Amino acid sequence: SNGQPIDVIFPVLHGPYGEDGTIQGMLETAGIPYVGAGVLGSAVGMDKDTMKRLFIADALPVAPYVCVTRSEWRADPSGVQRRTEEKLTYPIFAKPANMGSSVGISKIHGSGEFARALDEAARYDRRLLIEQGLNAREFECAVLGNDRPEASVVGEVIPGNEFYDYRAKYVDDNSKLVIPAKLPDHISKEIQRLAIAAFKAIDAAGMARVDFFVERDLSNTDEGLSSIVHRPSSAPKIWLNEINTIPGFTRISMYPKLWEASGLSYSALIDRLIELALDRHADRELNKTALNDIGGDLSV
Repeated sequence: SNGQPIDVIFPVLHGPYGEDGTIQGMLETAGIPYVGAGVLGSAVGMDKDTMKRLFIADALPVAPYVCVTRSEWRADPSGVQRRTEEKLTYPIFAKPANMGSSVGISKIHGSGEFARALDEAARYDRRLLIEQGLNAREFECAVLGNDRPEASVVGEVIPGNEFYDYRAKYVDDNSKLVIPAKLPDHISKEIQRLAIAAFKAIDAAGMARVDFFVERDLSNTDEGLSSIVHRPSSAPKIWLNEINTIPGFTRISMYPKLWEASGLSYSALIDRLIELALDRHADRELNKTALNDIGGDLSV
């Protein structure tokens, strides 16, 4: 910065060392304001098992899953598979607990694919997540704010591949984004409510994209409104999948496109995120950090 002080850092860095709290901790140590979640929110947002545990603690709807360590898997693969098959039904998904952009994820259609999928996930992390596969549509909602966050309109991801994996996102470029999503208003409102609740559950800040599944009607293959289950006594089942504290941020990414559809332009969104970063930094500066700041006689 040519010797000039840094006003604010915008860490658009995905994956380990970018959105897992490590760079955020370094910036806090240096006293530099930065956009997005702090150390805790970033670390929890990256760790899918801890994230789900906090969602469950706040009674948010999370699909069934199993978490095992790499050492457990290598020591007793048949036991891990048996325990998983007692709790989940195929198809299921295996993924590293800490990895962005759907790296290391596999869809497991039957027991013969289990070992290969777990071995692939184990290449990237010491903790492995095995999640229940769902017959559902995929939706995303953007959240913006600090202590009083707001939710954008809802968007739908229609994967070009079997599921929205790394190739679908970055290589094949054959997935489709529908903004705003074609959903009944009451379902969109519930997704927005859950998105804000998820944001607060992990103590996120600034921005986040929250991803959902909405149960599909098995008796109808149409991709329109009728493919969402309409139960006479309750709303369709909505599952909270995960929260992403540093979402994609190009002009064609889902997060800015959701806000653009909500009436906030790309440049205005960046301005707002910088304001939120400075506000949060100022709020953090209010904290007393040393015994001599607290005052009073602490002797016994």
